[in-house]
Amino acid sequence: MNIAIISSITILILISFCVMPKKLHMFEIIFIWLVVWLLMHPLSWIIYVNLTWIKVSTKLADFWTYAFDRLILFPLLIVLFFEASLRFNRKSAKCSILFVAIFILMLNEYGLLKLGVLHDVKWNIVASFIEKSFILFVSYFLWMLFRKKFI
Repeated sequence: MNIAIISSITILILISFCVMPKKLHMFEIIFIWLVVWLLMHPLSWIIYVNLTWIKVSTKLADFWTYAFDRLILFPLLIVLFFEASLRFNRKSAKCSILFVAIFILMLNEYGLLKLGVLHDVKWNIVASFIEKSFILFVSYFLWMLFRKKFI
């Protein structure tokens, strides 16, 4: 059931991303996707497994739901937020988009907790905010460096 919910949400967001006009180049999208993967997986597994703040469910369907969320939905949301940040020229609008992105990514994790895909051991909102903001800001600054150098 959980995999159906997450996959339906992901497919709707993916379809809307594919049909909307983009300001990002395809190489930028691939770069952002890979940077998010490289930042997110080690960081989230250190926090989840080693520090045992959150425990991933032992059910196979819930594990695949979590993997699907981390491999597709999470980077897709970040690419969408970076795409939205290109549409504004003011720094205040870009900063507000990034903070909304952090809030939505935290809601995604909270939704996984409520669905039972993740089990709350010692989860708190501050640690989630720090993790999501670290991933988002580091990937944003690396994307800006990539954009200056190659695009």
